[in-house]
Amino acid sequence: MPRISFHDCGEVLARLEKVSDTGARVQLEGAVLKGADFSDRSILQFTSVGSRLSDARFDRARIHVGSFGAGQAVSTYESCSFDDAVIYFGPGGYARFVGCSFHRARLTNWICHAVEVVNCVFDGRIETAVFNGTVPTRDRLVVGRDRNEFVDNDFSGAQLVDVAFRTGIDLARQRLPVGPDYFVVPRAREGLARARKAIGSWKQADRRGQALAHLSALEFESQGGQDQLFFRLSDYDSTDADVVRELAEMLRPKGVG
Repeated sequence: MPRISFHDCGEVLARLEKVSDTGARVQLEGAVLKGADFSDRSILQFTSVGSRLSDARFDRARIHVGSFGAGQAVSTYESCSFDDAVIYFGPGGYARFVGCSFHRARLTNWICHAVEVVNCVFDGRIETAVFNGTVPTRDRLVVGRDRNEFVDNDFSGAQLVDVAFRTGIDLARQRLPVGPDYFVVPRAREGLARARKAIGSWKQADRRGQALAHLSALEFESQGGQDQLFFRLSDYDSTDADVVRELAEMLRPKGVG
């Protein structure tokens, strides 16, 4: 099975031309690449360790396992294009994306504890993702910070399925999708406390239990300094749809339609 490993842009372009569209493995270690073109490739595994890519193209790439921040060093991606790409992520690792475009991209399993995303645009589908505002203690020595920069991103045209923003991401600094299926709680602790008190007075025990279970899940999301919540109503089981929708309306601040 072909394997590609390179450290400079010239070698990237030369080696990729010799690999078929199936069976490629790409491994970057300490690479500094400008204008590398991975577009229209089927890549079984993409791994980057402590590398810096700028103006790289991953357009229409099919990446079966993408480890964009592997190893014990931060990889950065500046002004890179992932338009129409299909990526299934490995561990999020240590990565930083700045000014990147993900138009019509399909991104799955992007679990980010020490990943920064700044001024990026997403209008495809993101499914099963976690974005953290605070770096876990175990990772702080590697990345040299305790907070992840996560600002000025545009998700307004994206379909977000099972996506969570946790540990202090400022949702006011993001453009999020709107509509009857998406919900933002700007002051979570206040809204959740109010909802728990109201639900406690419900007379139907089964309905009250359903609502409290969903409320507990939202309270978990609010822990770690995340006082703004985002969720998608249809991520919940359809049998609980009415309860979740009623809970959502209880959490909605007055004056917000």
